[in-house]
Amino acid sequence: MDEQIADTDLVNARKRRKLLDSDEMKPVEGTVDLNIPAGDLWEFFEQSHRWPEWNPCFFWVMNRRLQAGRQLIWAFQPIRRWYLYKMPAIARIVELIPARRVTWEVSALPGFYALHAYTVEERGANQSRFGSWEKAMGWGFRLMKPFWIAHFTFVKDASLKGAQSLESEYRNRTR
Repeated sequence: MDEQIADTDLVNARKRRKLLDSDEMKPVEGTVDLNIPAGDLWEFFEQSHRWPEWNPCFFWVMNRRLQAGRQLIWAFQPIRRWYLYKMPAIARIVELIPARRVTWEVSALPGFYALHAYTVEERGANQSRFGSWEKAMGWGFRLMKPFWIAHFTFVKDASLKGAQSLESEYRNRTR
C-alpha cells in the first residue's frame, strides 16, 4: 500500500512540474494588502468551513481545517448571480505551510489538472498580503477554456475581496 501511495505522489509531482512549465494558460493571480498581522489572518483562513462567511465564491466547505494530504471538498457559487448552479469540487491538499501557504490539486475531472494556492505573507507593522494563484492544463481544460478562465478570475476576485472584509472582523475582535 505504501508503494502505491509513493507511486501516486511521484506521478502527481510530475504533473505539477508539467503544469508549472505549461503554456496552456497564464496563471490567474492577484494579491491584496491587509491591515491584519499574518498570524491573525491565517487563524481566520485556516478554518476552511468558514470560508463561505467571508469569501463569496464559496457556497459550502466540508472541511473544518486545512490538513496536508487530505481531500478538500466544497461547492462554488455560480460565476454570475443569475446562473442557476452550484459547482461541487474535490481536491487534494498537496502543500500546507502553516501561516504561509496552502496548495491543492484538482484532478477529478477527465483531462483536467489544476493547482490552486492561497498565500499569506507577513508585511510588517501588523500588515499582511493575501494572494490567490491558479493554473490549469489538459484537454478537458482546453475544451472549456473560456469558462475556466472566467471561473478562476471569479475565484481570485472574490477571494481578494473577501480577504479585505476580514479587516473589519479583525478590528472588532481586537477591540
